[in-house]
Amino acid sequence: MTRLPFSSFSSFSRLFRDYTESPTALAPFFNGDYRDPDVLAASCERAAETHADRDLLISAMRNQATSYGVLDATSHLIDKLADPSSAAVVTGQQLGLLGGPLYTAYKALSTIQLAERLEQQTGRPVVPVFWLEGEDHDFDEVASAGMMDGDDPCKVTYDPGPDGQAGTAVGRMTVTDGISEVVSELERLLPPTDFKDALMEGIRQAYAPGTPMITAFVGMMELILGPGRIAYVSPDDADLKRAASQLFKQELNDFGTSEALVNTVSAQLEQDWHAQVQVKATNLFLHGDGRRTAIDAVENGFETRDGEAFSPESLLGQLSDDPGSFSPNVVMRPLMQDWLLPTAAYVAGPGEVAYFAQFKGLYDWAGLHMPVVYPRASLTVLERRIGRILEKNDIGIPAFEEQIDQLFRSMVLDNMDVDLEEAFKAASSGLHQVINQIKPVVEGVDRSLVKSTEATRAAFMKEWNQLKGRVIKAEKQQHDVLKGQLERASSALFPSGIPQERFLSPVYFLNKYGPDFFSGLTERMDLDTSEHQVLEL
Repeated sequence: MTRLPFSSFSSFSRLFRDYTESPTALAPFFNGDYRDPDVLAASCERAAETHADRDLLISAMRNQATSYGVLDATSHLIDKLADPSSAAVVTGQQLGLLGGPLYTAYKALSTIQLAERLEQQTGRPVVPVFWLEGEDHDFDEVASAGMMDGDDPCKVTYDPGPDGQAGTAVGRMTVTDGISEVVSELERLLPPTDFKDALMEGIRQAYAPGTPMITAFVGMMELILGPGRIAYVSPDDADLKRAASQLFKQELNDFGTSEALVNTVSAQLEQDWHAQVQVKATNLFLHGDGRRTAIDAVENGFETRDGEAFSPESLLGQLSDDPGSFSPNVVMRPLMQDWLLPTAAYVAGPGEVAYFAQFKGLYDWAGLHMPVVYPRASLTVLERRIGRILEKNDIGIPAFEEQIDQLFRSMVLDNMDVDLEEAFKAASSGLHQVINQIKPVVEGVDRSLVKSTEATRAAFMKEWNQLKGRVIKAEKQQHDVLKGQLERASSALFPSGIPQERFLSPVYFLNKYGPDFFSGLTERMDLDTSEHQVLEL
């Protein structure tokens, strides 16, 4: 495993680069240095102390695990979390098709690694937990999975059809017969390997028509990570929302304060970095009539984006009667998460690190312990055939953030010792000069040989131009080879111009390297996530 500083890439924000490389300047926006073992240990202790009563949480997690079909595999983790001295390391993600892009797996693996380390360091139980963000309703964001068609990036996209409940929370949708097109396309795209048949069978089982999308995602994550390595919890649970209803009530009663807190911090951040999220009152959604819609504060009450109006009393009454109909947005989600879970650390992607920087005041407002924000592992898998291209051309991975044509031109110019056209032009001028010098001598000996001199010139220049053509053709062939190599490397490292970890599905590597590929990464990934890691195969 080799490492590259995040500052060598342009695709990471300045805020994230500073947080991972020199976080001192950002310290006021976070709750402790993620690199400090004492800070993490203290966070474990505080999280356990403030979540002594967990009966409802544990009951909900067991019920959910049963519905997902993973209770036998994950019960040991849920039982460990029931211990009032235990803490949790949490991560979360939307329910991406086939487990989402690679970084979803990397987040989960980093969470597993960190929980294991903190358990060893603190002597207390520490449980990795995956927060299933199934209430997002933008299905298009999670409907595709990145694959390769030979050396060309492509996507497989799931179209649930007219019965797919578009507009509702993704986790509330069920898999339709439209999934057969995804399976057929995977069959075509995935090359034959010793692992393909078992992988495809696992995908078919996870995404069987009629299966809830949230269950399909959990099944896929178990296939990717290995069974029973992380516990799962969904906030879309009536009992858990009732437990968090006091937090929702505070938001409805005091949305002006929460909005002002975030906006104040955002303005401070924007002096040197950026604000990841823009808030509007309120930070809640409402489920209704098969749709999930945002709740806006308006004069004398509230109104959903689809036009349904509520007085403050009627909306608070609905919260009391049916808390399950409410849903947190991106700002309220981490607060609900840490209201329910004894979260010592949250494993975050670059964007999440940025929005957590806006939320410290909100945690104080909610009376919550803010977890330590631990950046997930950022990883590029460098296959041997691509590694050889990089080595042969003495080029690093960050160079492929450039447009490939621009990179190609710069490499050609850098490697060009001589301009062939100019070199042949200069040399041919000299040849003409030599013949012109000998021509008067020939004419003085025998005028009849002048034509032979010109014929010699013509024949010589014909051969000369043929040589020039062959040399230029050879150079073009070399350039074509170079461009082809760069295109293959670019497709592997930045498919469609996107970092590999944000485009490719884990299915691509599971098919090539087998079911233990990702479970084995915890032995190879570095838990020091302050730099981008390159896994050389």
